[in-house]
Amino acid sequence: MLITLLKFFDPLVVFCFQLHDFVSNFIAKNFLLIKRILLSIAFLSLFWVLFPAMRRDFGKYAEMMLLGILFLSPLSKIFRIRLLSQLMGLRREFGILMGCFALVHGVSYFIDPTSFALDIAPYLNADFFSMHPLFYFGILSLLLVLPLLLTSNNFSLRALGGKRWKMLHRIVYILLLTVLLHIFFIKNGRRGYDLLEITQPLLIVFGYILLKVLAWKNFLPFLRDAIIYVSARYDRYVAVKKESTRPDAVSL
Repeated sequence: MLITLLKFFDPLVVFCFQLHDFVSNFIAKNFLLIKRILLSIAFLSLFWVLFPAMRRDFGKYAEMMLLGILFLSPLSKIFRIRLLSQLMGLRREFGILMGCFALVHGVSYFIDPTSFALDIAPYLNADFFSMHPLFYFGILSLLLVLPLLLTSNNFSLRALGGKRWKMLHRIVYILLLTVLLHIFFIKNGRRGYDLLEITQPLLIVFGYILLKVLAWKNFLPFLRDAIIYVSARYDRYVAVKKESTRPDAVSL
């Protein structure tokens, strides 16, 4: 069924190949420049901490970056696409960008007098476990981001050693849970609970676990068949493209 559908939309499949190659070739030619641009955006974004009105937007940006980084790894193993592999090579820069966005989001609440008085000050003299859950999980998420951000460099990798560095960066899975809970309580904690908002974080966690399992062993026959078909179709596409660019190729 899926293979028949892919054959029916073959012109769209070929267009996706062309778009993939265009983006992939651009990244390959400008890989170091893209790394520098991402790092520049990350560090320049820290100046936005002086504009607290943007803090919610940066929170959303950090959330999207975190989900993108986490989902990228299993997707690249399942589909083995060149573009996804290239994006994996930029994962550290994406992580730094996510960390800087999270810092802007969190620190803005402390330096804005109004937000500090309303959202932070009431809890300073209160028992830690009496905090509102959205505040608790927000602070916890920010504390988890800091070690990830501060050790996303070659010096830390050498100082900690590869095994300990990887162990430290596995706290990103805990970060995912605290971020989802923080977002859940933002949307629900102050106005009651909505079934859709309850299922959304559960679907994200379930989807991520499913992709990790599929990356380990693809147990879905239709997905395996689709990957084999697209891979073979891409090989034919590349062969035709090479043939058409040969000097002795005849235009019909």
